[in-house]
Amino acid sequence: MAGTPDAVLRELEGLRALARALVGSDVDADDLLQDTAVDAIRHPPRDDGRPTRPWLAAVLRNRSRMDLRAASRRRRREQAVAETASDASAGDSIDRARVLERLSRALVELDEPFRTTVVRRYLDGQSSAEIARALAVPPGTVRWRLKTGLDRLRAALDDHSPSWRAALIPCLQGAFVVKTKLSVVVIVLALLLAGAWWKLSRPSPAATKLAPAAATVAAKPSRAVALAPGQARATAETVALPGGRIAGRVINWSTSAGVADADVTFTSAAGATTVKTGDGGAFELAPNEPGAYSLATINAAGFLPYAPELDHSPIDVQFRKGRTVDGIIVFLYPALDYHGVVVDRANAPVAGAHVALLGSPAGEQAEGRLATEWTTAADGSFTFHAPDDTVFEASKGALRGWAKLDGNVAITKLMTIQLGDAPARDSTITGAVVDEHDQPLPDALVRAEPAEKTTTAPIRATAFATTGPDGKFALDHLDKSAYDVAAELDGRARTTQRVNAGTRGVELVLTSGVTLAGTVATGDGTPVPSFTLTALRRDGAARDVELARTIVDPRGYFEVQVSPGDFDLVAAATGLAPTAPLHVDARESKRDLQLVAKPGATITGKVVDSATGQPLQYARVMRDAFGAGASAQPSNVGTVTREDGTFELAGVPEGLASINVAAGDYHRKSQSGLVAKDGATLGPLSIALVKLMPGEQPTLELVGIGIAMAADGDGLRVQRVIPNGGAQAAGIIVGDLVIAVDGTPASELGVEGAVAHIRGDEGTTVSLSIRRGDQVLAVVCTRMKLKA
Repeated sequence: MAGTPDAVLRELEGLRALARALVGSDVDADDLLQDTAVDAIRHPPRDDGRPTRPWLAAVLRNRSRMDLRAASRRRRREQAVAETASDASAGDSIDRARVLERLSRALVELDEPFRTTVVRRYLDGQSSAEIARALAVPPGTVRWRLKTGLDRLRAALDDHSPSWRAALIPCLQGAFVVKTKLSVVVIVLALLLAGAWWKLSRPSPAATKLAPAAATVAAKPSRAVALAPGQARATAETVALPGGRIAGRVINWSTSAGVADADVTFTSAAGATTVKTGDGGAFELAPNEPGAYSLATINAAGFLPYAPELDHSPIDVQFRKGRTVDGIIVFLYPALDYHGVVVDRANAPVAGAHVALLGSPAGEQAEGRLATEWTTAADGSFTFHAPDDTVFEASKGALRGWAKLDGNVAITKLMTIQLGDAPARDSTITGAVVDEHDQPLPDALVRAEPAEKTTTAPIRATAFATTGPDGKFALDHLDKSAYDVAAELDGRARTTQRVNAGTRGVELVLTSGVTLAGTVATGDGTPVPSFTLTALRRDGAARDVELARTIVDPRGYFEVQVSPGDFDLVAAATGLAPTAPLHVDARESKRDLQLVAKPGATITGKVVDSATGQPLQYARVMRDAFGAGASAQPSNVGTVTREDGTFELAGVPEGLASINVAAGDYHRKSQSGLVAKDGATLGPLSIALVKLMPGEQPTLELVGIGIAMAADGDGLRVQRVIPNGGAQAAGIIVGDLVIAVDGTPASELGVEGAVAHIRGDEGTTVSLSIRRGDQVLAVVCTRMKLKA
């Protein structure tokens, strides 16, 4: 790692915006940066040529996690620092006081305009861009003034007392006990000035870069192709900007309204930059130089944060010289008040129970500001905010219980956790992530997903960890069962192992893998500049997600690494139909892949209350199909109804289609039997939703034969048969293996394709080929209305 104090300071200040996004306030961000600085001073990076930012970002991430999960450690650390300071001799204390006095005097005596620039930057916390606007000078001038001013401060201290650096070390430690604005100035200046811990003979490449200056929110109208709510189509244009530009909107997932005053944070090799959305949720970023960025966090009052593990965001943005991408849409989910209640085996409320949020499958709030622990009130209740599919654990004494925020809870806003006799989930999986040369890989993201995924499987959470400098990890709070443990790191192929909880010394090897690269474009060759790319590993009828990344690039270009095997590549962009699956035999790298996006069909209709006929606003209408990707940019977006209940759902791919319609306090409905053709308009449909009765659990109304299936080899294993459906009437039983639907092999269809073929119009039939033991049976099932 490169490591001059200039480089460390710039990287640390570049992470200020990200720290603020993670912890939610300037004061807490100062605390986090200060603690990170202490760690950096005590344990400086190795001077082995690698960039400073990833190392310092890892220090920041680890410090944030420790602060969130172990506040007591902070208290013990501060107490230890205070004791160390109290043990110093009176002479040392006087020396430190004199150094601080000289530093303050040198700052006051600094010539203008250097003094004002340094004070604005480090005392007022303004960015270089903000200072440039306030002083009406170019940002480059601000950076020159900062460098010159800090050089003069260093020279003034050197002239007065060459030994000032050594005296300043304990002063720095003591400064962290007093969390004040002035201490930030001392720490930041000391990090830059006190170069005793790093070599000054060789400049770092990172030291030549600053966090990019962000352009203000665009006041001009968006040039995106306007469609129905939430379905704007991104466009690419040529602009006279050296670093390119992106522009878009942050919108509310529930209403598609813009989210103003949201903090949108991007990270790159140059640091972190936060831009704030304006009216309508608009944001714009125009860095000084082109380069690769990641959308690190999005935070707004009243919304769940988008905050994946630092440096592991699946949303990549490529800025290119003279090019812009306009019309990017990213989503935030409202932080709805959910109500939980903990009950005992007799369903009586349990007061004083401890409730903990164990995590969500995506882990996208890993660095967010969500509360994660509660104590139930006298009536056993607690109120919480969480993303879908989050798992909770409640305990009191030896009694425990678990629940998940599933679709039913999302509608009813009520979750019940019943306590009972159950062993503690205190198993651990430990190990290390290494490369193909057995060298440790730090900062790899490791996750453990429950291996059993049937509808009857116990409720279990996905566990997450990131590897330390030695490549080691520990996954905690697991039950005694099997998990699929996966490791991933940018630039390397994902790897997965089936591991039993309690296993120690697991080794996960991340290789450079196979490169898949190419372009996504429309039929006339126009690049699609913003899309979500999903790589689905094919294994018989199974289609498992190897990776799902959102890519913003004006050229429509992608380049990803996968492990060798058979894949289906699919690109999905708002306003366009997903590309047809491209089957890739990825035994070796391929760099000329082409995915073609078509306009698809548009489905129109109106959603109403079944009893009153009144239109339902904000009902969500989506393709009834597989979706992947980050919550901020999912591959299956859909739309919402307007005030009059009408909707237009664009980008429906050719072939059999069905849509899923949901609204708060209503039973959901799947509308099937649709045949989409490119460029055609289907409808208008009239969809009536049934309102929930008090205490009623929501159901899904659909037309099908009434079976639940999961991939098993080249077929689809029947896991559940819904009573009174066409499958039960035809004699299908649990355990049957569906090997073909209407003559098409299940291995070609996969689960999603098979479901699309099975659903249709009420009263029509579908033919299935069933393997039962050594027999192959031809079964004809009638499609019926069902409630699941």
